Amino acid sequence: MAQDPFSAGVDIGGTKISAVIVNGAGEIVGRAKKKTKAALGFAEVMNRTAECLAQAAEEAGTAVAALNVVGVGAPGPLLPDGTVVNAPNMGWSRVPLSKSLQTLFHCPVYSENDCNAGTFGEYKLGAGIGAKMLVGLFMGTGLGGGIIIDGKIITGVNYMGAELGHITVQRGGRVCGCGKRGCLEAYASKTGMGFRFRHAILAEKRPSILHELSGKNLDNVSSSVLKQAWLAHDPVTVETLTEAAEYLGEGIANFITLLAPDVVVVGGGVFQELGRQLMPIVKRAAKEACFPAASFRHTKILPAKLGDDAVALGALAYARERQAAEV
Repeated sequence: MAQDPFSAGVDIGGTKISAVIVNGAGEIVGRAKKKTKAALGFAEVMNRTAECLAQAAEEAGTAVAALNVVGVGAPGPLLPDGTVVNAPNMGWSRVPLSKSLQTLFHCPVYSENDCNAGTFGEYKLGAGIGAKMLVGLFMGTGLGGGIIIDGKIITGVNYMGAELGHITVQRGGRVCGCGKRGCLEAYASKTGMGFRFRHAILAEKRPSILHELSGKNLDNVSSSVLKQAWLAHDPVTVETLTEAAEYLGEGIANFITLLAPDVVVVGGGVFQELGRQLMPIVKRAAKEACFPAASFRHTKILPAKLGDDAVALGALAYARERQAAEV
């Protein structure tokens, strides 16, 4: 019997790298995770990515060089050749992601923006199956998203479109990681929440269990700690998460008003932990802000289904389509 053809998906995030190996039946047969350590520079992140994929391949009983194809999801706008144009949180500008990894992996590599990949994963395998138009939004350290229309990832004429987290929602508002002010990400992400946590706890001296639960690091509180504080009814946490969910809902309303998608999928680490609590707030804010009001009724707002695997599996699905198109 011929050996199953193995392929892989890789998610390079600001905090961690994760890799999955998939067999010919579409089953995940190997996994690995590794800290990104982006501060060590692009070359070191590439080496760590190669090590992570090698660990996953070993668990699956194969070798990286034997993989049919590897799909990679990474932060920032990416060109079709796999060049990352700009990823501020990683310190990358015009870095040859696909080319570098192909040299290390010795097999075909295709790369896409992580949130585009996550949205594509949900379209192919998760909550967005069957959607004609799908908008994906992922709330974590940052806020990213993607748009799928008739099975195609929408990136615009310059391949840098659909940066959904960077629409302006407050002119002259909070500084975002991209350098602009007032981006949706600056309000509806863990980084944005950190601004409010610091102001409430450190400047206003409001009591909050979050200070101790987070080890006094309020800049990027883990999603699991946020859940602990929410369930303990910590006022600062509840107010901050409610505000973030309301901003996210208003952002979704803008996308519904503009695009009228049949499905919006909401995911990311925060929603994996607190989706049941936050989704009603998101939907209420979206309904209040939609125009025309009837447009809200025609769009389903759904929780993502793939969890931590969305980006890796979506990147792999994207890579398979790119590879097939080139044959």
